Amino acid sequence: MAHHHGHSHGGDLPRLSLPSILWRAVLALVVVGLLIAYGSSYTVTEGFSAIVTRFGDPVQVRNSAGKTDEAGFYWKWPWPIEEVHVIDMRMHYYNTPFTETFTKDNKNIQLLTYVVWRVDDPLLYFQSLGTPEEAERKLDGMVAAKKNYHMGNYKLTALVSTDPQQIKTPEIEQAILKDVSTEARRTFGIDVEQIGIKRVAYPEENMEAVLQQMRAERRAEAAELRAKGEREAQAIRNEGLVQAEQILRQGREEAGKIVGQAEKEAAETYAKAHQLDPDFYRFWRSMQVIKKTLGQEDTIVLRSDEGPFGPLFEDMRSPSGPRPPEGEE
Repeated sequence: MAHHHGHSHGGDLPRLSLPSILWRAVLALVVVGLLIAYGSSYTVTEGFSAIVTRFGDPVQVRNSAGKTDEAGFYWKWPWPIEEVHVIDMRMHYYNTPFTETFTKDNKNIQLLTYVVWRVDDPLLYFQSLGTPEEAERKLDGMVAAKKNYHMGNYKLTALVSTDPQQIKTPEIEQAILKDVSTEARRTFGIDVEQIGIKRVAYPEENMEAVLQQMRAERRAEAAELRAKGEREAQAIRNEGLVQAEQILRQGREEAGKIVGQAEKEAAETYAKAHQLDPDFYRFWRSMQVIKKTLGQEDTIVLRSDEGPFGPLFEDMRSPSGPRPPEGEE
């Protein structure tokens, strides 16, 4: 009897009360509701877009880039009926790998470029690319192709030169950007904001050619500076000569005027002296000639009846002898 009683108690299942059953059912429904609500909602934050696909086909685009009213909380059918794909609409920056290209003068160079881009058309971007990694892989090929094309129109001096006037890097960057941005926007819905040449490298076999070119440019610049300096120095010398000649000419003119005036005044003095006493004037002129002709220690023998010494002996040769001074006759 004891054994039978223990077997009956061990086979009985515990019974739950009705309130416990209702509580557990409500809790299960709440959990299921929360899971359904979580799978049926999504949130779009600033700087991102969301594309909702229904069985793989896009049915809704929530673009918050530049549209603040589109950011927020939204509902959708739960997975696997509808699925949300979030797209980053912010600026992306990345460096392309080194790519080799040839310049117009057949110089082999390696260029490292950077690209700044963002998604402009979320739906086209999602359908053609889908991920930033795929977008940058496509941009690599496009940038490399456009670099090869445009660098073929420029010589090496457009990238590396000691003369700033020959550097065309901004021009090359703008040409590459124009072609890449147009194609990227049309094909992938990407807006390429900027493309820049970050670094220029040279294969080892081209390094000597680059150095020789830079040395040649330096020599040419030095020669040009020397020639310019010589031209300026010659211009200064020529100007000095012109000014010196003008000063000398003015001096000669002034001296000529002074000499002419002095000669004029001397002639007038001689004329007055001749008019006052012609005999004395002849005597004085003879004395001037003798003074200029003979020095202090000169000895000369000449006839006394011929000039210019005649006046000295004229009174001695006169029959009447020397004339007494006036007033003593």
